[in-house]
Amino acid sequence: MGSTLPEELIASISQQWHCRDLQIRQLINLLCPTLPSPPAIFIHGPQGSGKSSVVRTILEEYGRHAGCGSQPNVSSKDTVRKRKQKGVQDQPGDHSTKALFLSSTIRVAECITARHLLVKIVTSVIAAIQNATWPVFIDGAEKEWLKIIDKVRCEHVSTLPAVLSGILGKTRCEKYVLLLDGVDELREGGQMLLAALARMGEMVSSLCVIFASRFTPRPLFLQVAGVPHIYFPPYSRNEMLAILSRLLPPPVADLPEEIATKLYPLFLATLYDSLVGPAAGTVPFFRSASEKLWPKFVSPIVNQENPPGGEWDFSKLLVKNRALFQQQGEHILVHHIVSETPSSTTNGTSSLTKTTIQLPALPYLPTLVLTAAFLAAYIPQRLDTVFFSKFTSSKKKRIRRRGRFNLASQLQGQDQYFDDPTQTPTKSSKRSGAQSRVTKSTPASSSSLLGSRKGITNFLTPRPFSLERLLAIYHAIDPNPSLVALPVADAISPEIATLQRLRLLVPASSAAAASGGAIDGGEKWCLNVNITVSSSASVNEGWIVEMARGIGVDIDEYLAID
Repeated sequence: MGSTLPEELIASISQQWHCRDLQIRQLINLLCPTLPSPPAIFIHGPQGSGKSSVVRTILEEYGRHAGCGSQPNVSSKDTVRKRKQKGVQDQPGDHSTKALFLSSTIRVAECITARHLLVKIVTSVIAAIQNATWPVFIDGAEKEWLKIIDKVRCEHVSTLPAVLSGILGKTRCEKYVLLLDGVDELREGGQMLLAALARMGEMVSSLCVIFASRFTPRPLFLQVAGVPHIYFPPYSRNEMLAILSRLLPPPVADLPEEIATKLYPLFLATLYDSLVGPAAGTVPFFRSASEKLWPKFVSPIVNQENPPGGEWDFSKLLVKNRALFQQQGEHILVHHIVSETPSSTTNGTSSLTKTTIQLPALPYLPTLVLTAAFLAAYIPQRLDTVFFSKFTSSKKKRIRRRGRFNLASQLQGQDQYFDDPTQTPTKSSKRSGAQSRVTKSTPASSSSLLGSRKGITNFLTPRPFSLERLLAIYHAIDPNPSLVALPVADAISPEIATLQRLRLLVPASSAAAASGGAIDGGEKWCLNVNITVSSSASVNEGWIVEMARGIGVDIDEYLAID
C-alpha cells in the first residue's frame, strides 16, 4: 500500500485508541503520503468519541515515518536562519525519495473572526515548515521563501490559495494536512467559509483539509460532491466496559489485589447502568466517576467491617452501598441538580439556617430544553403558530410588547410609592392598582408566580406533548441560535436524557400510570414540576420561570398577555 505505516505502528495506535480500528485504517489509507488524498475529509462524532485525538496521532506518526515531524506553538522565523548558521544544508540526493509530510491543527473555537482563522492557518503552515527537522527547501529557495513570508498577507479567503501556494511552492512538501478541529463552533463566516476552505485542496495540489465536527452534517454540507465522511460513533456499553477493564483499578490502601481484580469489572458494569448510561457519559467521565466512587465502594473491606455473612462479596457490597449511587452519584454528574443545604449545629442538633434557600441552577442547554418543555406543557398546541411561528403578524408582537411595557410601568409606579413613604396614593393610582392584578415579583412569591397572573387561568394543568413539538419550540425560543443549521439530535438528546434521569421530564405513560389514570402510549412527555430536589426545596413553576429569565427567555411574553 505504498508508504503507509507499518503494521506495528498501526497496532500501537489501535492499542492507544481502543474500538476505533475501522476509523484508524480508513484515515491511514486516505492520508498516505505517497498516494493522492482527497482535497477535503469530514470526520464527525459526538463529544468524547476520540475523533480529533485519533487524527492527530496518525498525523504525528506519519510525520515521523515520512521523515519530518511538526512541533506546534513555535512561530519564530529565526529557526531557519539558525539551521543555516549551524551548517545544516539541503541535501536533495539523500532525501529525494522521501515523501515529505507536514501537518498542523487549528482549533476553530479559538478564532474570533474569519480573518483570525485565515491568519492562524497561514501562521501554522509557516511554523510547521520552520520547525521541520529534515531539509525542507528546494536548492537556493530559502532566501526567496524568507522574502515571501515577510510580505505575506491574507485578508480574505479568496487570497488564501495564492498565499499557501507561495509558501508551499518553495519546499519539498508533497502533502500538507490541515486539521480544522471543531468547525461547528465557527463564529463568523458560516457555511460559505467552510465551503471555500473545502476547495483549497483543489487549488493547492499538496493540501488536504480535514474538518472535525461534533454534529452529523447534512448532505452536501461543504457544497462539494465526493467528500469522504468518517463517523466516530459513541462508545457502546460493551466498548466502554472493555476500555476501562483494560486499565488497573484505582489504587486503594489495604485492599488485596486479587479482590480488586475480581470486584472491579462488576463495579464498572453497575456504575455504567446506574449513572453513566442514562446521563450519556463519555469515557473520560466514566473513568472519573469510577476513580471517585471505587474507594467508597470497597471501604467496608478496607475498614474491616463485619459482613452480614461469611465474607464480603459484590452483592453484599452493593446492598451496603445502595445509597452511594443515588446520593454520591449526583455529585459526579455533569449537571448538578442536588445542592447542599447550609446547616448549622446547635446543642448537638442540626438546624437549617434562616437564610433564603437557593434552588439549584442548570447549565444553559438543559435550562433551554426545560423552558421549551414548560411552554409546550402550558400552551395549547393550537396556539403554536400564534406564539412561535416566524410568520406571526407584527401586530400581535406589538400587543405583547405593549403589554410588557404597561406591566413595567405599573411595577415602577408601585416601587416609587413604596420607596417614598411621604407620598400618598391618589385615586387614579388606587383605581389602577385595583384594576391591575400584577403582583410584585419577589423571591418569596416566586413559587406562586403563575397562579397570580391574569390570562393564565386556563393553563394551570400541564399537558403532555410530543418530542417533535418540544424540539420545534426549542428552535423558536432559542435566544442564541447557531449560524450554521446543524441537526440537534446529538446535542439535545443527552440533555433530555439528563432531565429524564432527574425526573424533570417523564414519559406520559409512566406519569399516567403513577397517577392511576389512562396510559397514553403516543410517545408523549410530561413536565414533572413537583419533584423534590433536596430535603428542603422542591421544583415549582416559579423556579423554572426564574431560570428561563436568566438565559434570556421571558416566559411572561408567552403566558402573561392582557
